[in-house]
Amino acid sequence: MKRQITTAIGVLAILFSSCKTEPNAEAVRKEVLNIHDKLMVDGEKVVKNKMKLDTLLLSDKLKKSPDSTAAKQQVSDVIARLNAADEKMMDWMHFFKDDFKGKTEQEDLDYYKSQMIKIRDVEDGYIKVTRESDSVLKVYNIK
Repeated sequence: MKRQITTAIGVLAILFSSCKTEPNAEAVRKEVLNIHDKLMVDGEKVVKNKMKLDTLLLSDKLKKSPDSTAAKQQVSDVIARLNAADEKMMDWMHFFKDDFKGKTEQEDLDYYKSQMIKIRDVEDGYIKVTRESDSVLKVYNIK
């Protein structure tokens, strides 16, 4: 009886170890492209917020601020970060190889995993700078 239980546990262990949940390169590639597609939409908001802040920088609203020099500097800094986030996305798109073909499936997987890390970094930057720019626009009642 003990031997049958031990054998059954051994068989189950072999079955579970052979069922890897490691994604394949194509699945990771699709996820990277889905994030890219979402970021293209988010990028529109980055550009719109930049345009609104550019307009704010030229308007009289900042001049009426108690510390207009600091307010202008804050807006200029946010604009610079918006530009940097957009530039980072453009750089990623420029260097991304959608049709990457390594010598092995593992090389393909490694490439797309590295791209996942990079696109997630771009996504994090977009989220952070969009929130920051939204906050500045809210302070000056710009919709």
